[in-house]
Amino acid sequence: MVPRFRAFLIEAKTMRDVVEIDFIENMFCLQVGKTNDGEWFFYRDLELMQSTGLKDKNGVDIFEGDVVKVSDGGNEEDSYTSVVKNYADEGYPASDIEAPSSWYYESNVLSTIMGGDYETIEVIGNVWENPELLEQANEN
Repeated sequence: MVPRFRAFLIEAKTMRDVVEIDFIENMFCLQVGKTNDGEWFFYRDLELMQSTGLKDKNGVDIFEGDVVKVSDGGNEEDSYTSVVKNYADEGYPASDIEAPSSWYYESNVLSTIMGGDYETIEVIGNVWENPELLEQANEN
């Protein structure tokens, strides 16, 4: 899998795909519109997110910072909301989500959901463009 990134521009409050990364200058070229053209930004001006390599039930790529809704067998009333996080800084080199204590998973929650055929996961927003969704996620 080729790593994919997107970035949220802090001042402009817009999300863009990352086209190129310059590790020496610590700069990122972000896509402009639907063209292959790019515009360069410093790391301090953006929030960088990596794709998990997974897709939700609608075929949408799941990135770090996405807010997802997990439903039990399609039952909307039996669901929870969580934020996709990368736990590498905590010694766990994977992206995952936190589940409420009433839901049981033997291992990585994202892997369990994606490998099963009962629960569904759907991207409903992200922490930068939809901060109101964080309240839902924190209620779990």
